[in-house]
Amino acid sequence: MDRIRHPRPGTPAAWAVDAVERARPIIEAHVKRRDARHNALMVYRALAQAAYTLIQVRAQQHAHTTTYTFFTVLDLLPVVTGLSSDQCERATRRLQDLGLIHKTSGALPTQTGGKRQYRGGTWVPTTFLNAEGQKVTTQACAGTWVAVLLRPAPGITARVISHELPPCPRDLTTDRKKGRTAWQRLQEAKSEVRESFLLTGDEFNITPLLQWSLPENNEKSLGTVDFRTSVFKDAQTPQELLWSLSRVASTHPHHRREAVQEGAARLVQLLDDEGWEQHYYRVLWRATEAEFRGCPAYAQLAAALQRTLISKAELGLSRPGAWLTHQLRECGWMDNVYHVKSA
Repeated sequence: MDRIRHPRPGTPAAWAVDAVERARPIIEAHVKRRDARHNALMVYRALAQAAYTLIQVRAQQHAHTTTYTFFTVLDLLPVVTGLSSDQCERATRRLQDLGLIHKTSGALPTQTGGKRQYRGGTWVPTTFLNAEGQKVTTQACAGTWVAVLLRPAPGITARVISHELPPCPRDLTTDRKKGRTAWQRLQEAKSEVRESFLLTGDEFNITPLLQWSLPENNEKSLGTVDFRTSVFKDAQTPQELLWSLSRVASTHPHHRREAVQEGAARLVQLLDDEGWEQHYYRVLWRATEAEFRGCPAYAQLAAALQRTLISKAELGLSRPGAWLTHQLRECGWMDNVYHVKSA
């Protein structure tokens, strides 16, 4: 978790990082194993980002929200976090034991014919085919209500208040007909080209967790990047451009070269360095390669760019590109990143 780059400030992903830091002392005090601690932090961060995304979309106040409750299917956590189903299950149990989340179906158990069944809440009737091929209607769990404690404090725990819950928002029978099941989504995720969250960067794609909590027209870009469009499309100021540079490494491998080319063109404009686009292309490409070796090349590059922009504004540099190269050489970036041969 410590190596993950910080997301853009003022976004649900950034608020989730802040929530993780508030919850970290509780998790580290009670979860001793390092891998279990990492998994708990990852799952908590994903759920916190989902909660803050809903808060933002619904135009609610994030700064004063202590606990937030929403409907989801926790079986989809492996798709979002990249962890296994068992790891996510153990992590959610630990988080509930610590009071950082509370999950429930909101159903009441009943005894029917000597069997324990659940009624109400997210348990809904749906139709299955039995072994003889006949349609049988039975109760099945469509999902889970999850309360996430976003601002831990002594004496406060996450709690779903069942009597305040609306009806289950998921039509399980329709979803099964359309193939919108957790099992189907898990199978699709296995065939996708995915990279470690440590490398892909700053936020989860939490759309799978929220697909039943929002209208369909709001589902398509929650905490994700459409790699067919520019990673710099929202970069209107030099500072936003510097932040966007780190996203080059998180683009899909099929589109990474295009992102590097566009980043090089934007740097030429930023530094008034006409004719040096190929040089900046190599700078960004080597930085991307270094990131995959575990070197924080983009953070160092952004810091040098920031110093160059300040010097340009204060001193009126005639060749800011040369000054940037000087900054990178002085901090060892050129030797450790630029001049390192590709594997």
